Amino acid sequence: MGYKKEYYIKALADIAKRRLTADELANSNLLSVYLAHPDIKALDDKMNALGLLAVKSAVKLSGADEIINLKKEYEIINAQKQELLNNYNISPSSLKPSYCCNSCNDTGYVNGELCDCVKKIAKEYYFNDLCEKMPLENSTFGSFDLSLYPDDARNNMQEIFNFSKEYADNFTTASKNLLFLGRTGLGKTHLSLSIANTAIDKGFGVIYGSSQNFFNQIQDEAFGRKQGDTLNALLECDLLILDDFGTEFMSTYISSAIYNIINSRILRSLPTIISTNLSLTEINNVYGERIMSRILGNYVIKQFTGKDIRQIQLLKNNT
Repeated sequence: MGYKKEYYIKALADIAKRRLTADELANSNLLSVYLAHPDIKALDDKMNALGLLAVKSAVKLSGADEIINLKKEYEIINAQKQELLNNYNISPSSLKPSYCCNSCNDTGYVNGELCDCVKKIAKEYYFNDLCEKMPLENSTFGSFDLSLYPDDARNNMQEIFNFSKEYADNFTTASKNLLFLGRTGLGKTHLSLSIANTAIDKGFGVIYGSSQNFFNQIQDEAFGRKQGDTLNALLECDLLILDDFGTEFMSTYISSAIYNIINSRILRSLPTIISTNLSLTEINNVYGERIMSRILGNYVIKQFTGKDIRQIQLLKNNT
């Protein structure tokens, strides 16, 4: 993926911090062992001295035999050290840095190329920036107030709430796709973000945002007006939440991108939650039968009912 330079700089800084932390911990453990067991330090000093002699011998044209002898002596001393460590119940691995990435040892590079671990962290930064600021602290299942719904809508909304809570509690990357239908202010975004909240707490990568902003960004990137890889980010995240579906400025390219994302995520069995103020008939009219067919065949549809609870909440707070 071609991310902005700033994401790679941040990722490399994170990798450098990880390496420094691992080195400092290993050095601290080694110093503690040296203080408690000077005999181990004496053996390490001897091996270090032998290493320096081997380097000096390597530059001599006639130093091959000397290097062989130094190597044998080094191996003998190292065996003595391993025996002492075993006697003192000291794990040799605790004296060496434990790096997070086995490929690059937390250097960020493999054979002069950026390591996959750097690209992974850069992608995470990109995912975070893609997400509009999610009011997660205000969008939880605990803050969802069913009493705001009129009597004729409350049973339906109770069922949708229970379904969404169970969906979130059992969320995996194999969870079903959801389509939340209903007029504005009925709680579609609140429950979508409540699911996102739970999924994020479980460690899943969630991308949330308005459909209009995402597809405008995808189009701008495709035609070189902006830098980024929003399309692949939306294709790859564990959970994609498209809010305000139907507000996009439709073009041939955006229509194709929408189908690509919906269809590709279905084929990859990655869950998507779509919330929209449109009815099923309006979705069919706006997006066409091809997109509508994929949604009807692969999404669990929940119809939100009631009155605008945001207005009701506002009136309640002002009384």
